Amino acid sequence: MLRFKNIFEPIIACLLVLGVAGCQNNTQKGAVVGGAGGAALGAVIGKQTGHTGEGAVVGALAGGALGGLIGNSEDEAQKKHETEARQAAYARAAYQQQRAITNSQVVYMAQHGVSDQIICHEIRTQGGRFDTRPEAIVQLQQSGVSNTVIEMMQNYGGY
Repeated sequence: MLRFKNIFEPIIACLLVLGVAGCQNNTQKGAVVGGAGGAALGAVIGKQTGHTGEGAVVGALAGGALGGLIGNSEDEAQKKHETEARQAAYARAAYQQQRAITNSQVVYMAQHGVSDQIICHEIRTQGGRFDTRPEAIVQLQQSGVSNTVIEMMQNYGGY
């Protein structure tokens, strides 16, 4: 005759593997793992009192609830981390936009004798918000901006 313990362990192991494989998040994984662990522990404790089945059910419910709570806590921490990372990226982008050079600043530098090399370096390091439509390019050339600088503007922030 097969004893319950010999059947119970492989069933729990299979349910655990199948359950975790289908989980989408830590809450679900925690509930599955906690439920399986709770069922196993509950069955062992229940066997001591002659109530193996009831112990397994109570253990599964308690373990599933606790595992779900722990997994949910991990999911919330992960969401918080993702939100903070996204906010930091937005802040960096806003800062870069704030520092970005504009057409009028390029014209100002060109008209005040700043070399193309220096202007191009500023564009590379600061980035730009440049209007590089055809009529803007003509206006830049008429204002004394060289083709070298205009090409740099097109490559670093032209729209």
